[in-house]
Amino acid sequence: MWPFAAGALGLLVLLTVPFGLLLLLPVVPAVVWLYLHDQARRSVVVFYQVDDEPAARFERLAAAHALSRQAHRSWHVEAQGDLITPYQRKVNAGAGALVRRSVSALTIAGPPVLVTNIAVPTLSARSRSVHFLPDRALVRQGSHYAELPYSSLRVSVQAQRFVEAGSVPADSRVVDTTWQYANARGGPDRRFKNNRQLPVMEYGRLTLSNPQGFLMVWDFSRPDVAYALAAAVRAMK
Repeated sequence: MWPFAAGALGLLVLLTVPFGLLLLLPVVPAVVWLYLHDQARRSVVVFYQVDDEPAARFERLAAAHALSRQAHRSWHVEAQGDLITPYQRKVNAGAGALVRRSVSALTIAGPPVLVTNIAVPTLSARSRSVHFLPDRALVRQGSHYAELPYSSLRVSVQAQRFVEAGSVPADSRVVDTTWQYANARGGPDRRFKNNRQLPVMEYGRLTLSNPQGFLMVWDFSRPDVAYALAAAVRAMK
């Protein structure tokens, strides 16, 4: 409704200049109200009043999320496939799996469809996100949202070795090196020119899943923040 009202107002102003400008004074607030009303119909309003132990658990989750935001880099792992044959591993720096990932953002804004009175710890990527609320998690896939009870959420965390072909985060630890094209013994395959040496990093990997098939994997440039966030999410059950 509000786009039609705004368009009609603009046309009316153009046809009645300069007197039409006076119409803006009483009419613009009405158009703004129509816009806000339209937005409200698409949003869910939830106000939380959390006390005692549930409040303490959520505060610990918010604190762990704040710590994770201190990591220089974080990623959403979009897909992973095992490398099985020796040739596949040789041309992929000796890695055991290929990973497709995208840079993630850690915010407290929450989803645009939710109006609430609290900061919402959020892990967000290009097409997916997870929002942690005091009583449940809210997950996004594209433009669709679904509730995820903490009672059904499985949380796992581990230190993850990762062959980094991109820029190295300043707060990450290099645990080894390898070659872009490695031979069976792990050394450089000299049949390939411009065979550069790559660092093997230690990242923290947080995996969220449930029995119904939900799965999200996040990597952090610091393993300690992944462990802290995993412990805080587990405590929400």
